Amino acid sequence: MVVGVPVLLLGEKLLSLPTAVALLLFAVAGNGTLLWFLRRRYSGRWPSINLHGHVPGWLIIALPVLVLAADMVLSLIDLLHLPGFEGEPYQKLEQLPVVAFLILCVAAPVLEELLLRGVMLQGLLRNFPGRPWIAIGQSALVFGVMHFNPPQSLLAFVLGLLLGWLYYRTRSLWLCMGVHFLHNMFFFTAMLAATEAAKDKEVTAMFGAPWIYAAVVALSALVLAGLLWRVHQTTKPPAEPVSEEVQPIVEAASR
Repeated sequence: MVVGVPVLLLGEKLLSLPTAVALLLFAVAGNGTLLWFLRRRYSGRWPSINLHGHVPGWLIIALPVLVLAADMVLSLIDLLHLPGFEGEPYQKLEQLPVVAFLILCVAAPVLEELLLRGVMLQGLLRNFPGRPWIAIGQSALVFGVMHFNPPQSLLAFVLGLLLGWLYYRTRSLWLCMGVHFLHNMFFFTAMLAATEAAKDKEVTAMFGAPWIYAAVVALSALVLAGLLWRVHQTTKPPAEPVSEEVQPIVEAASR
């Protein structure tokens, strides 16, 4: 934020750049600077980035189905009618689809996954050996807060739990980037395809009848649960090395 906000204001107010372009610079500058600062500040404890990990072949094939099923379940958040303030920025993004694609489908999946899962979650897993859900929950909370908008923050928190668990099981940053990309790509496609009339409708109305929507969500939940169970059965998280800060406590407790 310290770097991203000035870049956003400089681009939009002083350089008269389109808001969408300024948002792209904001995303890249903010996340990039934070990664650089963390790398410099904690160079001795900087974790190695696990790009590939251990991903079952079937999961790569089933990934679009998993993300689509998760997105259908997450659509229930729309029924809460949480107050939001994203209208104008997204309207401006729609006017520049190329920039919108770069922000939503390239910059966000790469930079946010590097920061949240590649660095933060990996460090938290070391700090909480044997308690992965504490680490996953904290990283998901930060992921939600980063979006600064109640509906998006709640959605990002729940999505962050899924991404964190997948990373914990597979240690694959590519997999998390793929999930993030597909999620944002589905949103990007819907954003461009939606008519003005459709944007004002509730999600249930888009399916013609509430019972149809409920049936689709229920089926999606079953598919998602089945796929996650399959992930649990076919992956095994590696043993976590205990961080230097936690090591003395662990040794004292074992005596």
